[in-house]
Amino acid sequence: MAIKERLWTRDFITIIILNFFIFLTYYVLVQMLPLYLAGVHGATSDQVGLLVTFFLAAAIAIRPFAGQWVAMTSQKKILVAAAVGFCVATLLYPLASGGVNSILLLRVFHGLMYGVLTTAKGTICAEMIPVSRRAEGLSYFAMSMVLGMVLGPYVGIAFSDAGAYTTGFYTCMGIAGICIVLCLVLRVPEIGENADVPEELRRLSLRNMFDVKAAPFALTIFILAIAWSGIPAFFALYTKGIGLATTASNFFLIYAGFVLVSRPFAGRWADRYGPKVIALPALALFAVGAVLISTTGANGVFLVAGAIIGVGYGSVTPILQTQIIGAVEPHRVGIANSLYFNSMDLGMAIGSYVLGVIAKGSGYQTIYAISVCVIVCAAVEYLLVTRRKKSPAS
Repeated sequence: MAIKERLWTRDFITIIILNFFIFLTYYVLVQMLPLYLAGVHGATSDQVGLLVTFFLAAAIAIRPFAGQWVAMTSQKKILVAAAVGFCVATLLYPLASGGVNSILLLRVFHGLMYGVLTTAKGTICAEMIPVSRRAEGLSYFAMSMVLGMVLGPYVGIAFSDAGAYTTGFYTCMGIAGICIVLCLVLRVPEIGENADVPEELRRLSLRNMFDVKAAPFALTIFILAIAWSGIPAFFALYTKGIGLATTASNFFLIYAGFVLVSRPFAGRWADRYGPKVIALPALALFAVGAVLISTTGANGVFLVAGAIIGVGYGSVTPILQTQIIGAVEPHRVGIANSLYFNSMDLGMAIGSYVLGVIAKGSGYQTIYAISVCVIVCAAVEYLLVTRRKKSPAS
């Protein structure tokens, strides 16, 4: 019986904690900033909407460059610099004296730092995980993001309800400061500075920002992100509109709980039996959950859907990240990671807008029915890609 390579090292635990604190800060601000902007600065609804648009647009724009930077230079220096920038941006929110416009400009800067930080930490984590346990390791890594997603909104709402915005901002700054310390103590495998990196990778070019080998799996996650975007963006509005105001928060708690329970098993089984064996059933579960949302108005059924989607969508995303990384050469992992995160964010941005337009004219149930069709398209595309590719990634 083969001995498993060690996964739970000091540095792996450190980067998981770092990932949790980054997303905790992110989700506290996601909940707090709209209320702060509207309540303190009198922002209109369209200006509030730009908070997410500016942030994600900046992150998407910088990630292709960040992917090349982590491949060609010191990963730790980039990680620490981005963590410092992330902390500074958090500090500046309560100090912004120019009102709405200054905060929106700050969101661009914050998004740039977030884009570099997520690319660098994702790349470093992928490189420190043994290849034989990559899906399992990335599943644990992604779980820490889910914990931040669950706790962050509650903390942000608590600060907002108390009107303690300044305290909330400084708390986020303190958490971001802890992130800097974690980056400093993290021992990073400096692959980018090795002589093994081809000279052509050190040149700034389109090819070095985008890897064709990883693109098919990135397309799958892009399509799935479109389908998923309707849930965080509109599910609370949908349930409130049908008289189930508390259902959305319970839905997301159950979703997160089932993500946390299922991801370690999904990652371990994907490493053992192959990613396709786990990904296809996970996609089917995601579709079933979307069907339940689109065809019912019952509280209990919504909660069951949350559990099913938690297992389905929650399991397939780290598997797809594993396949994107596995499709490229080791020195191009940073490029693959930037493509993964950008595919997800771009799908979320486009999906939220398009589904919002559809919901305005046809109602929320319609967008979840459309989401089922989108998931099916993603499954077909994934099936075609994995049938055509006979590489370790498939």
